[in-house]
Amino acid sequence: MVKRATDGPLLVYGPLSPTYDFGASHPLTPRRFGPGIDLLRAVGAEPRLVPEPARDDDLLLSHTAAYLAAVKRLSQEPSGPAEAGIGDGGDNPSFAGMHEAGAMVAGGSLRAVEAILRGDVDHAFHPGGGLHHAMPDHASGFCIYDDPALAIARARRDGLRVLYVDLDVHHGDGVEAIHESDPGVLTVSFHESGRYLFPGTGRASDVGEGAAAGTVVNVPFEPYAGEDAWLAAVRRLVPALAAAFAPDLVVSQHGADSHAWDPLAHLRVTTTAMAEAARLVDRVAHGSAGGRWLATGGGGYDAYRVVPRTWSLVWLAGAHRHAPVETPLAWRERWEAEAARYGQAPLPETFSDVANAGLPRDGAQAAAESASIAIADAVHATVVPALLRAAERNGWWDPRDVPASSHEERRAGRSAISPSIVALTSDLLERVSLAPRIAAVGDAAALRALLGRALASDTPTQARAVAALAGDVVVGLAVAEAGHEATPSEILALGVTPEHRRRGLGSALLAALVDAVPGPVQATVTLAERDPIEPLDRRLRASIARTMFERARFDVTAARSAASALDALAVAAVRPES
Repeated sequence: MVKRATDGPLLVYGPLSPTYDFGASHPLTPRRFGPGIDLLRAVGAEPRLVPEPARDDDLLLSHTAAYLAAVKRLSQEPSGPAEAGIGDGGDNPSFAGMHEAGAMVAGGSLRAVEAILRGDVDHAFHPGGGLHHAMPDHASGFCIYDDPALAIARARRDGLRVLYVDLDVHHGDGVEAIHESDPGVLTVSFHESGRYLFPGTGRASDVGEGAAAGTVVNVPFEPYAGEDAWLAAVRRLVPALAAAFAPDLVVSQHGADSHAWDPLAHLRVTTTAMAEAARLVDRVAHGSAGGRWLATGGGGYDAYRVVPRTWSLVWLAGAHRHAPVETPLAWRERWEAEAARYGQAPLPETFSDVANAGLPRDGAQAAAESASIAIADAVHATVVPALLRAAERNGWWDPRDVPASSHEERRAGRSAISPSIVALTSDLLERVSLAPRIAAVGDAAALRALLGRALASDTPTQARAVAALAGDVVVGLAVAEAGHEATPSEILALGVTPEHRRRGLGSALLAALVDAVPGPVQATVTLAERDPIEPLDRRLRASIARTMFERARFDVTAARSAASALDALAVAAVRPES
């Protein structure tokens, strides 16, 4: 019987886990399981789900039948001709039993996500999972079957919306490619730039297309960027994207290869930063997804000094326990000699690292971090809705806090009576309910808290808002950040609940908002401004925005900003005088 999540995340590991083995000289070594599982047990984790090979019909959720057949052929005849990215001395050498071993990894993540979907557990952690490079029809980057993509596909089969967060040093290209056309999956990858590192993809300008535009987010870092730039990007983007996307499940990949000591990459992240990132993902899962969270391991090629500590810190984050200061002496004594044989000794005495993992900060790192922060800023300006960006900037919203729902927010159905448009004040906000999908915050309680703070008279920067009321339910909303002196007011949000769209209500709200704010008014509309549940095609979204602002007598042009470099269809609208 599976224990409840209060015992800690469901840990996925079993006798077959080390059979995913490309050979003694391969970087992805099963030797990591010895010290890794041993340290997990030392912090209180005990394997409770034994992975078994997934069935073919499970694998077909993300892979082609022809690919499965190729893997099986090479699994039975490893010396056969290379095909489908396997064999021929590449990253994915064939080995006997390869299909069963790859299917076992996939089965571990699939069974773990099914335990979460059934409600048996809230969190699960599969350290042997995270094989995020495998494509539908070929292997790539040490990955035969793409277990995170399969877990996401299984959740999508039940209609859940999924946020995928990839913290591996390599771009999560396989998961992205498999789900990039599905607007119900938001993939977010933090990785070293593909200009310098495998797989050569994951540009900041890769943001998705069509109705799924905005559901692909990539944050590439320059080589030698360290924990400060990396963690700042994770902090800024993940909570805001989750607040807007409103996922039902979070799936994450915690590759340890972004660490400063990893031999295959060039970032300078620490276990300290990795632990905070894992705890942030946990908070997002509880705040936006009802606690449903599947974490996977992924890359990591310092199998003794880094991987075990990273795995333990991810599990502890989900267990809501503080990490011990020191690694157990017995653990260090047990694995020290083996670590020394592979040049990965001495074993660290603490779970956390000193700043910069003890490496000197130099000019190359400073330049890399400056460039990486600029890229992350541009991504933030493009993929995070304007309301959330302004709320964070002005202190109206703290991504670390997710308020419990204290109001019964309800949907207003279609009515023959036109909603009335009124100024939304703090007092009125207390007396009305908020219909869903009227603004960029998916949770109505969080939106209420944000608006309450934005409209309060004691904040340095105030918002002005108008609402469309159907009875006592807000079915439409327009919000602006009030300008100061020569600074134009900025339109932050304009939305109408689905039942009241295509009736001219959006244009009426825009006109009322422009009348409510003094002086000039401006807006920048990026691909972030969308209904995440029913997004329209990106080009249609841009066309609607242009038309609406032109009708309200705004001057509309292509945006010229950090966002426009990543979103060619971003729109800038300016009305000199209201």
